[in-house]
Amino acid sequence: MRLSLDQKTAPELHSAADADQSQLLVMLLDDLCETGWVALRIEPSRPFATFTERKPRLELCHFDELASWAGYTPQAMRWQRRWLAHLAAQWTAGSVTSVGTVPADPQLVLDYLARSPLTQLEGLDLAEATRSLSALIELCRAGRPMALREASARVFQGRSKLLDSRGELLRLLGASAGQFFEPPIQLLLALPRDEGFADVLFIENLVTFERMADARAQVWDRSLLVYAAGFRGSARRLRSRQGCRLYVRTPSPHTDVSAVESWLFGAADVPVTFFGDLDFSGMQILVNLREVFPGACAWQPGYRILVHSLSQGGGHLPQQALKAQQADPGETGCAYADRELLPAMRHHGRFVDQESFDYEQLQSTTEGV
Repeated sequence: MRLSLDQKTAPELHSAADADQSQLLVMLLDDLCETGWVALRIEPSRPFATFTERKPRLELCHFDELASWAGYTPQAMRWQRRWLAHLAAQWTAGSVTSVGTVPADPQLVLDYLARSPLTQLEGLDLAEATRSLSALIELCRAGRPMALREASARVFQGRSKLLDSRGELLRLLGASAGQFFEPPIQLLLALPRDEGFADVLFIENLVTFERMADARAQVWDRSLLVYAAGFRGSARRLRSRQGCRLYVRTPSPHTDVSAVESWLFGAADVPVTFFGDLDFSGMQILVNLREVFPGACAWQPGYRILVHSLSQGGGHLPQQALKAQQADPGETGCAYADRELLPAMRHHGRFVDQESFDYEQLQSTTEGV
């Protein structure tokens, strides 16, 4: 975040009576920057240009420290503090109106909300927010199994995602283990023509999955193609019957998925590969997939095409495709990804989307790389 020191935000700088007053203000800015909370950004010096003509601006580096020094409390935190005080008052022995809506250990819940606030409730009337939390306590104590997002939507004014990653809160409110569950992962399967398969190929993007399922080139003619919508395909519940549902792309009266179930839910040893975007996020999916299938590796025939495109100047800069925030995973554990794919991305500073994969070039390109 940057703040331009223009006439509106820093009128003192622009109306300084003389050079000494202007220099004093600049020195004060330098003192502020020495704290490390902010940094001064300014255009390069040029003949006769004054400090303000060089477009000075402050870049925020450490908000929390600066806010603490200035005594500033964000609006959201002010609401949260009022709500915590309201809850504490409601949960004291003298003001409880419904024993069934008070958590077993109110202080533990208050401590949790102080360090992990429910920011999506900001702006609600305090009494309404408290009623929502009371409804959640009652739902937890009832012990009724329910999809997590269904429970969230029921008690929090239709907000279905508010309880995501809130397992600790649910436990503190009395939920039993497994009472609130994630929806099952849906795996879309494309079986080989004779339905027997020699290996499994996870594909990140639906467009590529459909093209490869239609094409059935020799390289993946015997592969079971699986589409699981990116990261969701690497969740651990993928390998439990309760956490996963199988859907066959082109079922027939003779379709038999018992071999798929034997591999996915049993102990059948089948080679697993992954093919996705040639970017850091795709490599992170591979990392997560290897937690579920330890031997999984990057699918070399497809990635060789994408790496070849990089070497020829193809692909895009991360910021050109909203990927600038992707973090380099460092290592995936897959030798090919760690020795070839990640170094190629780092060297060229570019990514390639999986949809650019052209299977018609597969034979000639892989032989020439």
